Amino acid sequence: MLADSHFDPALSGDVRQELARVLAAPAFAGAKGQQRLLSHLVERRLAGDTAVLKESLLGIEVFGRSAERFDPAADSIVRVEARRLRQRLARHYASGGRDAPVEIVLPVGGYIPEFRQRTARRVGPACGAAAELVARGNFFLRPGTEAGLRKALVRFTEAATLDPGLADAHMGIARAWTGLIGMLFEPALPGARHASEAAERTLALDPQRGDALALLASLRHRIDLDWRGAERMYRQAMALAPGSAYLHHALAFSMMVVGRFDEAHAELQMARSMEPLELSLRAHEALLDLYRRDWDAAESHLQALLDLSPDSLLGRSLLGALDLYRGDAAGALERYRAIADELPHLSIGWIGIAQAHALAGDAAAAHRTVNDLQRRFTGRRWLSPYQLALVAVRLGDHDAALRLMEEAGGSRDCNFFCAWVDPGLDALRADPRFGELLQRHRMSAPERG
Repeated sequence: MLADSHFDPALSGDVRQELARVLAAPAFAGAKGQQRLLSHLVERRLAGDTAVLKESLLGIEVFGRSAERFDPAADSIVRVEARRLRQRLARHYASGGRDAPVEIVLPVGGYIPEFRQRTARRVGPACGAAAELVARGNFFLRPGTEAGLRKALVRFTEAATLDPGLADAHMGIARAWTGLIGMLFEPALPGARHASEAAERTLALDPQRGDALALLASLRHRIDLDWRGAERMYRQAMALAPGSAYLHHALAFSMMVVGRFDEAHAELQMARSMEPLELSLRAHEALLDLYRRDWDAAESHLQALLDLSPDSLLGRSLLGALDLYRGDAAGALERYRAIADELPHLSIGWIGIAQAHALAGDAAAAHRTVNDLQRRFTGRRWLSPYQLALVAVRLGDHDAALRLMEEAGGSRDCNFFCAWVDPGLDALRADPRFGELLQRHRMSAPERG
């Protein structure tokens, strides 16, 4: 970082060129207030005149407030525009400005910009091919299907092999592995280790990657069950990349499973404002409604999701779960049978069928379905003990459900950290052994809010 007392005037031209590129970038289109503020801050910083970069003076000099009447305590224009400026800078450097030779940074809590010289990345055929592979990996990543996630992982790995210094390739590997374990297509261990290693490699290449830090925070919560440590990491990531939709989304998911529903909703809305058509965001809005036991709102969000993506596995599965929570065994059975017929190699359809049979009072059919599933998966695919616990709960077999939940906690099943808020486990909540089990695994009670 170039501090005021060590700033080399010879670099002023590079900084001004970067300022011009930033102001012309898509992230700043139409943002006149942030453009004026950024220009003013950079020019004053280059002139060494940082003493005037105070909220009281910026309101007057940049935003035209009256010198006699401007009161920063009552008028938050400078703070609001500075926050928006940080978000736009983060979006710019996460996209079109990722290869800029100089990065303009506005630290949180102050108005003195800093200028970071970046190491110029080599260019050439291999780099171009790697960037193309990353773009294709991101395309495959978006639907969240097993086939898409596995294709994405292959593309990102190929990109990292071609260009080991490409941070986006390593971040893609981390996201693909996180998706595979999050959707229970792979066991959490060792998948989480692969994701962590790739995210740490991303940060080694670019220490300012807030999205990589957010991914590590999500794994710390989901795998290590350390919400407090994860929250601190999320806050650090937010300071680096306040404009990252991925970061707001990850934080929202963690907040919803610890019962901070209102805050989770606010973070989801922030992410949606940046990525209005992101399918996983819409699915998690519905999931938040389910955790709140607001069945009607959940159905509305899920129907909107399926309008955009009728084949969404997560959307269809959540609608089946909604039928279960509402006591509609026939509706759940129909939905989950359709999923199992289409995707027989995935457990989610069969687990749903077993739960629907149990809800309908046909325990024998539920047991047959689970036994068939276990035979089909043994030695071939991983089967989530958490999912099996959901069936045991529906069957009223609390002893079996608790044994399976203990196994889920020990194996760091990726759904385990949802246990405090999951409606599918509501019948266990009156059993004191359930709370004791979660506390043994360092799962604190939900905070609610």
